[in-house]
Amino acid sequence: MRSLATAILLFAFVTSAFAETLTNSGLIKMLDAKLPETVILDAIATQPTEFDTSADALIKLQSKGASSAVMQAVLNPKKARSVQQAVSPDGLNPEEVLVVQGGSENSMKYIVPSVSTKARALGFGGVSSYAVLRGPKATTRLPGTGVEFIVSVPENAQPESYITLASLATRKNGTREVSIGGGFMSYTSGINKDRVIAINIELLEDQSRAREDFLLYRIKPQSALLAGEYAVVLYTSEVQTVGYFVQSSNSFFDFGVD
Repeated sequence: MRSLATAILLFAFVTSAFAETLTNSGLIKMLDAKLPETVILDAIATQPTEFDTSADALIKLQSKGASSAVMQAVLNPKKARSVQQAVSPDGLNPEEVLVVQGGSENSMKYIVPSVSTKARALGFGGVSSYAVLRGPKATTRLPGTGVEFIVSVPENAQPESYITLASLATRKNGTREVSIGGGFMSYTSGINKDRVIAINIELLEDQSRAREDFLLYRIKPQSALLAGEYAVVLYTSEVQTVGYFVQSSNSFFDFGVD
């Protein structure tokens, strides 16, 4: 009964807070009530807003516990609305990866690479297979630092075996590629370890946007990314994701660093 009463009071509070144009004072009420970040962001994205963005006002919001994502939404409510519209009411689409930069989230769509198999040393050195992406550069360009990604991982998968951040080589024929297997006497699959970028993987505390049977993880490069071409690779051909990723290849979310 106590939890039900709390929920009713919370609903009443949110309803009254959202009834009029959302201002700094309304935002501070929500922060003082310890509402989840996602609820506050949804309020900014869906309600009329009139924020004071002076230095003193922003400092006060930060002192009240406003996250960087909330601060960015206060400074740019229109962008918050566009991000909110891209998120399904059922949660984040597992076929998308969110790139987070400066508190702003943007959706990345995957590309399915073609596969090329080549003989080494006229066949005496075995064979190698490569995932090949069209074009010498990815359309999405990101800075080498201050970037992280949010990935939906099937509950039945270990994130370390589902997610890889890979560095791609640019070829003279105008493609980008990375080795995904090879051998001489035997064949080993998987992205070449020399092309794997070390990342930190963290389970998100807030799972409110996770789809059923998925968990949300945050991944960050352990060091600054050098200029070049990269891809967040999901091993979707090897892990069962019912209803998603119907292709037989792994999924590459490509980007570049200038």
